[in-house]
Amino acid sequence: MGAGIAGLTLAVALRRHGITPVVLEQSHHPAPPGTGVQVPPSVVHRLRRIGLGEALDRRGVRPTGVDVLDWRDGSPLEELTLGPDCERRFGAPYYTMLRSELHATLLEALPAGTVRTGSYVTDVLDGTDVVTLCCADGTRVRAEAVIAADGAHSTVRQAVLPAVPRPLQLRVCRGLAPAARLPDTGEARIRVWPRADRYFTCYPVEGGHTLSFGAVLPSEPGQLESWAPRRRIDDLLAAFAGWSDEVTGLVAAAEWIGVWTPQQLPPASTWNRGRVALMGDAAHPVLPFLPQGLAQSVEDAVALADLLRTATGPTVEAVLERYAAARQGQIGSLQELSQELLDSLTELRAASEAGVAAGPPRGLEDVGGR
Repeated sequence: MGAGIAGLTLAVALRRHGITPVVLEQSHHPAPPGTGVQVPPSVVHRLRRIGLGEALDRRGVRPTGVDVLDWRDGSPLEELTLGPDCERRFGAPYYTMLRSELHATLLEALPAGTVRTGSYVTDVLDGTDVVTLCCADGTRVRAEAVIAADGAHSTVRQAVLPAVPRPLQLRVCRGLAPAARLPDTGEARIRVWPRADRYFTCYPVEGGHTLSFGAVLPSEPGQLESWAPRRRIDDLLAAFAGWSDEVTGLVAAAEWIGVWTPQQLPPASTWNRGRVALMGDAAHPVLPFLPQGLAQSVEDAVALADLLRTATGPTVEAVLERYAAARQGQIGSLQELSQELLDSLTELRAASEAGVAAGPPRGLEDVGGR
């Protein structure tokens, strides 16, 4: 359940294996945030396997590289080559695109009726041979297996493996700016400006006509919480005062800015119980320092679909156990790195407030998506 990137990818992959899924989505009109996503070669390989290669080629931008820049004046610190070199090395390109474009690509690959909107699940009854999902409108949906792909605030996770998300003292800001309002920077590239306690990144989407940008910065009470676009722009400009002109120019040119408070969940000891399993952010919400949330959700979906291909009623539970064990082992190191970065940012912010000089957080050079 959940008609986000993870749930829709699983649905498309299951249909490729001849399995007919039903996707329950609590919203009546699901619409992903209008921000960008980075789609690395590992994800492209998996999406090609389920028949989406042509759509990715049509909608994705292929950046030629990643530039890590000095936050004060934009001078180059480090460079990573992408483009044809990346495709030769990994066998697939590196794309940037709007999240809504990827979402639409997945929806277009599913027949009408696969996604049932307005289905808010209130309870999960895991029986011997079937799982029953109880919805707020009185509907009951029965299935041989249920996969929770409904995000960090998953109602299914709360029903079968309760945990309380903890809001972090951070703000994640994402926005879009028309390229026509900005100086021409030449090649399509991913740019990252790191500082001790915050960072800013941007990359092209919509054929290069738009720049998607993102920032992570300390949470400050009363800041960046207005719903008014102009107020959010002014607040973000204040938060990045003194930064490179390219950073402040992007913020000033923005047509829209969204603000989120990231949530942290304690690591789940297991991602499955009986005929119910977790995937994507419902299982392992990744902190926002590495562009890995999308990648790990897609990898979860394709791996799970491959295992479910040969499952039968009596073997479903064993298959879900195999999936959970395999994917937990693969994502564990990423979660550890994400936590190290959070700890590092916390230490550096404390040092900054105490007037102690500090450099960029350990590992923050990886925010460009390498």
